[in-house]
Amino acid sequence: MYGNYNGYPYFKRNCSNPNCLNPNCQCGDNCHCNTEHNCQPLEYKKPGIYPRLQIIYFNPPIKEVPQAEYPKISLKAVMGPNSYVIGDVHVEDDVMIGWNNLIRADSSSPYFIGKKTNIQDFAVIHCHPSQHIEVNGKKYGVYIGEEVSILHHAQPHGPLYIGRNTFIGEGVSIYGATIGKNSVIMHGATIANHVKISEGRFVEPGQTVWKQDQADQLPPVPAEFKNLNQEIVDHYYRLGKAYRMHTKLFI
Repeated sequence: MYGNYNGYPYFKRNCSNPNCLNPNCQCGDNCHCNTEHNCQPLEYKKPGIYPRLQIIYFNPPIKEVPQAEYPKISLKAVMGPNSYVIGDVHVEDDVMIGWNNLIRADSSSPYFIGKKTNIQDFAVIHCHPSQHIEVNGKKYGVYIGEEVSILHHAQPHGPLYIGRNTFIGEGVSIYGATIGKNSVIMHGATIANHVKISEGRFVEPGQTVWKQDQADQLPPVPAEFKNLNQEIVDHYYRLGKAYRMHTKLFI
């Protein structure tokens, strides 16, 4: 069944069963979907609202993102209280999503979050409507590579690419950028205007980078910070697993 939004057709869910995991179900009030017909593969966390208020849910269809999709969060990822993941977000193995994070692919999609990345607390990940960045021939609203650290209160906003082994400090604000691998973006920095930062670059605390010539002049990561991100990645990988194993706070 298709709906219409400002002249744009979209697929409209027609199902009253709260346990149905098919975002495009057309069964109406007599839903016959079961685990055999479940469109969500078993290697991903089940969508829904969890006791500690983790929410894994499909995006509502609108003009910019007309297809409703559930997040695909690996069973080997961990997710803390009051964190929400909405829409077509692929989260790979051993990702740690901490407390009170919001990741929503409802204005542009899909998103990708690579293995062993940590997203700590109170981070917001979103993307400008209908904008994308291309990675290996595929368009993404947000693409975050493997072993990236995103610290507390950071706001990575797409269209955005963050390369492997990159450190995004506390309170960093990003609105449209390509950030190369092995980079360090220190606390309170601002990056905007779709600048491209080469791999292995260093942004000082509080520095603003919004012109390409500013990005081109960034220095290499100083020796004292070269191992910073890997130390954080290792710590949060172990911390997330410990919370999942020894407490009921994480799913």
